Amino acid sequence: MPQLSHARPRPRLRRPSRAAGLVLLACAASSSCYAGDFFDRLVDPDATAAFRITELTLVDPHTYSGDMVLCQDSTDTYNQLFAENIGSFDINTTLVLHPLDPSKDTETTLDIVPAKCVPGGALVNCTDKDVPPASIVSADFNNSEGGTCGNPVAGTLNPSYQIGDGALNKPTSPCFLSALIPSLSLQLAPTLGLPLSNVQIYAAYDLAEPQKLVQGVLFGFLPSTVAMSSIGVLNGAPFTPWSVLAGGNGCKTSVDDIDTVAIPKDGVWMYFNFTAERVAWSSASDPPPEDTTTATTP
Repeated sequence: MPQLSHARPRPRLRRPSRAAGLVLLACAASSSCYAGDFFDRLVDPDATAAFRITELTLVDPHTYSGDMVLCQDSTDTYNQLFAENIGSFDINTTLVLHPLDPSKDTETTLDIVPAKCVPGGALVNCTDKDVPPASIVSADFNNSEGGTCGNPVAGTLNPSYQIGDGALNKPTSPCFLSALIPSLSLQLAPTLGLPLSNVQIYAAYDLAEPQKLVQGVLFGFLPSTVAMSSIGVLNGAPFTPWSVLAGGNGCKTSVDDIDTVAIPKDGVWMYFNFTAERVAWSSASDPPPEDTTTATTP
């Protein structure tokens, strides 16, 4: 099993300072965002920072499409669809860190938000306004300033997929590792969320400009009882994961990627690499801008 962080009491969420909140709100409203000294100053114990996933790649298992004769590895095709949905801003999975401070190891919280995002100026503008609270998932996370962060579940990666650029990332410090997330719907298309359980997220910090989370890994378990049914629409057609997985009902019969946890072949661990880039963030929980108008007596 992966190395999980110990459970900790639920931390008190830290809000951005009023000045930072006002700048982010103004940035989102005017589309005139910028990087530089402002964001350098946000690396402090009170800072909240948001990173939109800009690259998301399925690493393991692979998908196979076609018939028993023309059965081809279609993983690259699916990854291209995910990339197109991200590039068109139809998918905006955003990781919000409270705070952005790799040296901090207490009162650290990660929100996974299907945000509303639009490009604007030097930075993308994102917000959780009008996002249903039930769609936002929160978890504690631990920072590490030595060694690596996170591990896959032992025995669940197919060695033939772990080659070159297709291998699962191995982030090194400074990095963070989330606590176990019981469930998460990972958006792959506007009409498709991958329902995962026992999810973990880990990535390395790259705080040079532009600030990023790099060498990221997001993985979770997809139960066979879920994977055998359509979970949504992808590229205009119903998508049933079991129909494209080797060892499931896919065309590939010489490989078995299905995993066993409690009973034989009860699901599959899904592993994704990701990169996320810093965005200008405003939240529905931010305090409203102060009214600076001066009342006058008629």
